[in-house]
Amino acid sequence: MRQQRTKAVVLGLRGLVLLVALAAAATACQGVAMPTLPPALPSSTYQPTPATGTPAPAAEAPAVAEGVVQPVAQDAVSAAGTAGVTAPPGFQTPDGTGAERLVQPTAVVPLQFVFPTPIAYAPPANWRPPVLSVPLAVRPQDHFWFARPIASDSVNYPLGSYRYGANYFGQMNIHAGIDIDAPPYTPVLAAGPGRVVWAGYGLFNFQLGRIDDPYGNAVSILHDFGYNNQPLYTVYAHMIAHNVFVGQTVKTGDVIGWEGSTGNSTGPHLHFEVREGNNGYYNTRNPELWIAPYAGWGVLAGRLETAGGNTIDAAQIDIYDTTGNKVHTISTYGPKIVHGDDVWKENFVISDLPAGNYFLLASIAKSATETETVTGEVSVIAGQTNFVVMQDTAGVVGNSPPNANNPPAFLPTYTPSYTPTPTNTPTITPTRTPRPTPTPTNTWGPPRTATPSPTQYLPIMP
Repeated sequence: MRQQRTKAVVLGLRGLVLLVALAAAATACQGVAMPTLPPALPSSTYQPTPATGTPAPAAEAPAVAEGVVQPVAQDAVSAAGTAGVTAPPGFQTPDGTGAERLVQPTAVVPLQFVFPTPIAYAPPANWRPPVLSVPLAVRPQDHFWFARPIASDSVNYPLGSYRYGANYFGQMNIHAGIDIDAPPYTPVLAAGPGRVVWAGYGLFNFQLGRIDDPYGNAVSILHDFGYNNQPLYTVYAHMIAHNVFVGQTVKTGDVIGWEGSTGNSTGPHLHFEVREGNNGYYNTRNPELWIAPYAGWGVLAGRLETAGGNTIDAAQIDIYDTTGNKVHTISTYGPKIVHGDDVWKENFVISDLPAGNYFLLASIAKSATETETVTGEVSVIAGQTNFVVMQDTAGVVGNSPPNANNPPAFLPTYTPSYTPTPTNTPTITPTRTPRPTPTPTNTWGPPRTATPSPTQYLPIMP
């Protein structure tokens, strides 16, 4: 019994000592500063206060980029009102104010585009619209059956100063075709389907291989269609080289050669002719009445004649637009060499005129010192031949061709028959040669044709 009491007293003393120790420890801790948490900040800017009780150094204010909006001292409701935002019912910051954490947003500037004022530039002088498709005949008298022999990616319109029937204002021979001054080596295209009846030098006199021929290296095509039961031919002259042989069948647009300056030529260009009935120099017609015009443009043909109806040769005609600007100067046909169309009987033509009204002024030489002028207004309708008759002392007296009541057939009517030797194509004169040996030999080269032509090679361009 006595031992149990003794154990109880010992345990009680131990508990008392423990309580006293705990009280002493609590008293010692009252003099130590405890760390405090700062206001809520982003985790990247939080730095705890040192436990030694030394106040933390003031953090430097972060650099503010130009244009960044700074906090403002205003309550949440007014800040929301400034931003155009309606606060929800019962909205309140955690501490009742929260003004130091509210940022006043700036007004949103809508995205803006600034477009320059469009400027309408005038097209360049040599610009042309797309060419109309062939065959084309808006009126029964029209016959735009040939495509242009030069593609539209290059100059493919006639040289204005030396058109069909002109003599370059008295300085050159009467012109039996048109000149197209595209760059050298420009591909020359077949104006229509047909068969090659000439390829090489000597076309003017049909003397094959004659290097001094005025046409130079030339190609002539007999076409698959004709006009008024007459065959039609086209001629392509002054080429640097040709790409076809006699008897070869070609289609519209086939490359038959390359533009050059062979023969009687003052510079690189293509001389293009249309021949009717016979493949000869004196059987030409004006190509500008046969090649298709540009879209939105037309052709103007006419007769400048005396009061008695006789044509006036080599007269100058100035063409003005509605603003009074001179746009072209042409001349009437010279004598003997060239011919008017079977229907139009014209003695001047200018193709590729934009549709619209024009003013004509013709100068007729009465003597070495006297000149008479004839004026008149004309209208050009796109896609067709527009005709006008002008007489000296009277001006414009009509707009119908002489035989408009009896037009030719609308479609081509001539179908040529293919013969081994076409008309006016030189033939080979047979000569006595030894018979070939029975053992054949290999000959490398093109097959022989009935009318051989000298081979011309296209030079290598730099």
